[in-house]
Amino acid sequence: MDTPPPRSVTADFHAVFRVAEALVARLPPFVASRLRSSALRAAGINLGKRSVFWDFPTILGTKEGVAALSIGQFCGFNTGCFFDLEAPLVIEDHVSVGHDVMFLTKSFEVGPARQRAGVARRAPIRIGTGAWLGARVTVLPGVTIGPGAVIGASVVVDKDVPAQTLVMGAQRVSLAKWRSNG
Repeated sequence: MDTPPPRSVTADFHAVFRVAEALVARLPPFVASRLRSSALRAAGINLGKRSVFWDFPTILGTKEGVAALSIGQFCGFNTGCFFDLEAPLVIEDHVSVGHDVMFLTKSFEVGPARQRAGVARRAPIRIGTGAWLGARVTVLPGVTIGPGAVIGASVVVDKDVPAQTLVMGAQRVSLAKWRSNG
């Protein structure tokens, strides 16, 4: 008699994640955020104390990527968060995340004309303490957003952002300089 192959950690995570999702995902956004966060912790997400999700996130990735997701304390995640976890993602303490923010640890190099999505590229992401990511921000692989940085709505972050920097569109302004002009 053949024995079935062992289940992977990813399959186990996704199974537990789906059960947690079935239990709390139907709750309206902004209702029972602590219960939603507890369900995510029970599914194996490393989520610091007093960090909350105001809606159930979408989480995809490998077992290594899911295991390397680390979210600090006192973070808030708005509705529609998307995590593509092919590499480590570290979100430090006191980070605020707006609606529909995407964390993408995997992308593709530009390939030849016959197939533009070329070789896969995986790289970690780090979000520093106190950073604020506005609505619909997309963070691409290999990016570090420094402590206290503010990323404006709909910005695609494709390179590192220094600490205490405001990014609006392609413009980067030191928050110290920005505040002194106000």
